Amino acid sequence: MAVYIRLDDAVRARLRGDGGSASSGSEHEASACLSGLVQAFLETEGAAAGEEGAGAAGNGGEGYDSDDGDGPGRAAAAAESVRELLDPPAEEDPFRIRLAAAAAAAVEAEAALRKYGAAFRRAVARRLRAAGYDAGVCKSRWEASGGITAGTYEYVDVVAPAARGQKSRYIVDADFRAGLEVARATAEYAVVVAAVPASVVVAREEAVGRAVRVAADAARRSLRSHGLHVPPWRKTRYMLAKWLGPYKRSTATSPSAAGAMPMPNAAGMDVKCRAVGFSPTTPTAPAARIK
Repeated sequence: MAVYIRLDDAVRARLRGDGGSASSGSEHEASACLSGLVQAFLETEGAAAGEEGAGAAGNGGEGYDSDDGDGPGRAAAAAESVRELLDPPAEEDPFRIRLAAAAAAAVEAEAALRKYGAAFRRAVARRLRAAGYDAGVCKSRWEASGGITAGTYEYVDVVAPAARGQKSRYIVDADFRAGLEVARATAEYAVVVAAVPASVVVAREEAVGRAVRVAADAARRSLRSHGLHVPPWRKTRYMLAKWLGPYKRSTATSPSAAGAMPMPNAAGMDVKCRAVGFSPTTPTAPAARIK
């Protein structure tokens, strides 16, 4: 930091060395001014150095955020939050408990199809529909924007009967835990991932959103503790887009319809899109008859 002091004519003459005829009072003033200049410089430099040292101590000398570390206490709290969101007590949501039991049975019964992905999810949805649930296979799709890459994801959902005039939607995903795992995870983050149900996640979509935010924040701290950047596919917005982004829903669970695009009003098929999802195709006018 520069320090500026205004000098009078006598002092300037003294500093230039041409003030031989100056009085003793002028010499005294010049000496006092020089002394003040040196003192002000030393005090200013010392204060600046003290501020820089305090800043470095507060940030560990690296300039990183102080919350980049992932301590056991913070990880345990995050794990407990994820557990409560994805596996709440039975009395809080009896419908979810019944659905979770049916989903676990369906996943176990169709375990042989697990490696086939889409066929496995259709089979699970088919068993849930046979058990009386309004189940469908949802495919979300999002475009690249704001630092995240484009992608798609597929999962099963169940729409619960309307209660108080409002339907509830549940996410059913046997691959939920795998979607949260990261390379070179810390032991603390492993505790957070372990809080996710191992067999299949069955939770309301709003609970899934909150749990994903908690897990994504813990993953960020875990990666940064290793000096790694958070990849686009582990950012919070990317993770949320998987289960809460625009999606197409189909109840066409028969193997013969696997490769066909479901058509509205077809027997055994249904298509539902979110308002923020894909725009429906505009119907074309019938062709004029040629006479």
